Amino acid sequence: MLNIAKIRKEWFIEKIETLKKDGTPYSEIAARLGIKPQYLNLIKNTGRGASEKLTLKLCTTFNINHNELLERIRTDEKKLPETPKGKDSDVPFFSQKKIPLYDHHTSDMNRNRTGEANGQASHGEVREWIDTGDLFPGATSAVRHYGDSMAEYPSGSILVLKQLIDLTLIIWGRNYYVETQEISVIKRLQNGGKNHVIGYSSSEQTYPDGRLIHEPVKIPKESICHISLILGCVIKEFSGRAIPVAANTV
Repeated sequence: MLNIAKIRKEWFIEKIETLKKDGTPYSEIAARLGIKPQYLNLIKNTGRGASEKLTLKLCTTFNINHNELLERIRTDEKKLPETPKGKDSDVPFFSQKKIPLYDHHTSDMNRNRTGEANGQASHGEVREWIDTGDLFPGATSAVRHYGDSMAEYPSGSILVLKQLIDLTLIIWGRNYYVETQEISVIKRLQNGGKNHVIGYSSSEQTYPDGRLIHEPVKIPKESICHISLILGCVIKEFSGRAIPVAANTV
């Protein structure tokens, strides 16, 4: 059986030890991750695992390529014995294009049982894994989108994402999924200067007085926890249709 949690923990510890070897003390690593040093020690020395949220935080904070972990999981999966045709396998399927699917409105704004800090936005728990096949090379995750601010994405559809590690690689005018310390949004990004990005909605819905219902938002760069390029949109025609949403006029 492919133990993804074990692989993730081993990879997490390797990266922590590399940072320590390069001169970053454990106390600083823990502080920047928003956890206590004792919790970091639990991961290193006990059976405590490294959560997916904490692993992503490590990557974004210390500019580590998360795809390295995905590639290790894929490599280990290939080493597993093949399941005879016609028989079910108890091995969790993680194909070359298997990515986690989240609900984009899910976020943990309180301290959770893993000891991670308050106010850190999160994808939330993994609800299922989906296989993107050859349609979306480079995809790292997916979110189920709810809302009507982006006209091209029906409410209830699945957005396939590619996480960015380097914010200087943002392509202005493209659509992104952005998680900040307080909210997560799906917007078309434009340059807002040295310290901000501007997120625009593609919906042109207006109030009776002509004002936009979905006005642009100014996002401080320092508040961004994760940012992912939207590679594409998937709609299930029969088994999970788009959910109609009325414009909020409050």
